[in-house]
Amino acid sequence: MTSKDYYEILGVPRTASDEEIKQAYRVLARRNHPDLHPEKEKELHTRRMQEVNEAYTVLGSKENRAKYDQLGSDWEKGPPPRDARAESPGGEAFSDFFRNMFRGGAERAQPEEQSPSELDIEATLDLTLEEAVRGVEKSFSLMAAGLCQNCRGTGRKGASFCPVCGGVGEVRRRREVTAKIPPGLLPGARIRLKGKGNEGPGARGDLYLTIRLQPHPDFKVDGANLETPVRAMPWQAALGSTVSVSTPEGPVRLRLPKGARAGTRLRMAGKGLGKPGERGDLFARVEIDLPESLSPKAEALFKQLEEESHA
Repeated sequence: MTSKDYYEILGVPRTASDEEIKQAYRVLARRNHPDLHPEKEKELHTRRMQEVNEAYTVLGSKENRAKYDQLGSDWEKGPPPRDARAESPGGEAFSDFFRNMFRGGAERAQPEEQSPSELDIEATLDLTLEEAVRGVEKSFSLMAAGLCQNCRGTGRKGASFCPVCGGVGEVRRRREVTAKIPPGLLPGARIRLKGKGNEGPGARGDLYLTIRLQPHPDFKVDGANLETPVRAMPWQAALGSTVSVSTPEGPVRLRLPKGARAGTRLRMAGKGLGKPGERGDLFARVEIDLPESLSPKAEALFKQLEEESHA
């Protein structure tokens, strides 16, 4: 006997159709699957899953729902069903219901085939800036759903919900994935790995990876463009010189123009991010540096320079 409001548990009004109740159950079953949550939350969602299953056992049967609507918490005191077989949504027996719900043959009910879009997975992949420029083969692990082997994806074990998957028909496992990342991907780019998503009856979804760049100590990212500091001694900035600049492919030599001021940005075309032939630019931002220590002769020259500036 129970005083629970099964409509409230499933989040549907009392006027909900059989199909709305079925859909609400499916959504809640997936949302509360214990394997989808951290270890510390599994007990909470296991209890929630039991409530959802209990509510669906009552409201998913026309016979039980009619008694529940009439008698409330005393619904189990009502007369037994006319058919000895427990009914499911639409007045079907459990065996008929799951055969229709999951589409199977007469001997063994098979899970309903899911469209690939329902089996797709979204994930984020972190790359270094160098990996994004050159391309890389990356191996990583992720949680993905597969058919529950205990119930073979039906969500049922005998006349009850499967205790392993909680009636969902799937369990989540950690899976190793290897992806070949093409060169020139920009932050936020998405790549598709066909067949690397969740597993469903007779189908497997795709894995969509969104590229995210790890922070880099030398480069600031602005879309396809990069910015990096280039340090120059005062005489190099004043007289012009050739300095070393970092790029994603390694250091290169850059001609510093005469009279370059601190903060000047020198454009290096095609040294940024993006696909070959479509790459952005690299901007070298001038920073004036000083020697750690000055010799007496160097100090005298700086004093002379100061005097000249006030002449």
